[in-house]
Amino acid sequence: MKKVITHIDCPKEWESENDWDSHRPLLWLSINSVPHDAFFEFGVGIGSTPLLKKWYTEINPLGKEFYSFESNKVWFYRLGERYRKNPNRENSFLHKNHCITYSENYLDLELFDNSLLFVDLAPGELRKEAVEKHKNKAKVILVHDTEPGAEYVYGMNEVLSSFKYRLDYQPEGKPHTTAVSNYIDVTSWD
Repeated sequence: MKKVITHIDCPKEWESENDWDSHRPLLWLSINSVPHDAFFEFGVGIGSTPLLKKWYTEINPLGKEFYSFESNKVWFYRLGERYRKNPNRENSFLHKNHCITYSENYLDLELFDNSLLFVDLAPGELRKEAVEKHKNKAKVILVHDTEPGAEYVYGMNEVLSSFKYRLDYQPEGKPHTTAVSNYIDVTSWD
């Protein structure tokens, strides 16, 4: 099943302000629609990580875990430098229940059961491989930059079309974000 939406009602702080954060409304809808124990973010950025960190470390009433992974050391340190070193993991920072880890290979990472995954990683060519690897593990996978004009870079259409449920969020004039799942009917979200 497939559905396209162009607007999501969300709190003001989750509204998109530019092309880099056009995924915010769908992230908000996902974390509030799907019961989950952990949220994984492949590729950090100022458009997602600070809001997700705030949600999972301050607002989150059930103590869900939030894991961010980044392969670019500049972004890794930029978003993790205010945290303390994680004593349990090399190249990792920790703040409450948010762990941000430097990882050179996203395809080596494993998700927990009952998790959500947000894919906005670089290099972009790896996005489809990360989605394919976790398609039967994550309850819902969210992918940024899924508009037709980005297909030549990311090549996502084939893997996204292989899911049972697909919701395409297409805000006017901004990059698209897609939620896919083989378990949750994301087309029922409004």
